[in-house]
Amino acid sequence: MFGYLRQKDVILTLTKYEFKLRYRGSIFGVAWSLLAPFLLAIVLYMVFRRLFEFIENFAFYVLVGIFVFRFFSIATSVGMHSIVGKSHIVTKTNLRREIMPLTTTLSYSISSFFEIIILLPILLAFGVKIGPSILMLPFVHLSYLIFVFGVNLILSALMVHFRDLNQIWEVILNVLFFLSPIVYPKSIVPTDFLSLYMLNPITNFIELYRGMLLRNEFYVGEYLIATLISIATLFVGQIVFAKMQKRFGEIL
Repeated sequence: MFGYLRQKDVILTLTKYEFKLRYRGSIFGVAWSLLAPFLLAIVLYMVFRRLFEFIENFAFYVLVGIFVFRFFSIATSVGMHSIVGKSHIVTKTNLRREIMPLTTTLSYSISSFFEIIILLPILLAFGVKIGPSILMLPFVHLSYLIFVFGVNLILSALMVHFRDLNQIWEVILNVLFFLSPIVYPKSIVPTDFLSLYMLNPITNFIELYRGMLLRNEFYVGEYLIATLISIATLFVGQIVFAKMQKRFGEIL
């Protein structure tokens, strides 16, 4: 099922290409990708600071939430086009098709990781204490990568069959943004709806990143749950992709 992972050279080459393509023609590279989340965080902070002033380091609380959600949002919005956008490779080579959404996910995961690393000195400069829990960051990011890759397998396969999926997904992302604890704490969610609310896997990842970056805490239980969900999503994505790719050739 995961035999394509043995094609390491191909995966590495295409990932490098995807990463360079994202910043082609950009003078400041990754720095530009920091501007949009910072501006959004400033706007949200100004709007909600009175309402949630009880949250410590509220500005960074919002900023970290935006960074975590941003990876999922951008990686999936681009990843769903990874098969359709590379139809010439899919139909004219013997490469395993799963490599296309994988390399797209990897390239955006690397970019997201660099963005968070750049954020660390900014947090330190403003007095946020970062402790040993930050050492778990690569493991949490890996789990998040697996989750996003699983979603991209599903989306990229569906996109071949339903070309208006990108418009539907844009609406879903907007809904998910407000159903995730980016601006508000999950403690304000009514108890009756909390179980349903926690079905959103992004919630666990946001809490994990915030714990490491802002509170020097690592939540083992939430990490295990998030990792299990990521693995399950990957397997489901693999099954869906394997079933739907049988018609890629005739559709593309």
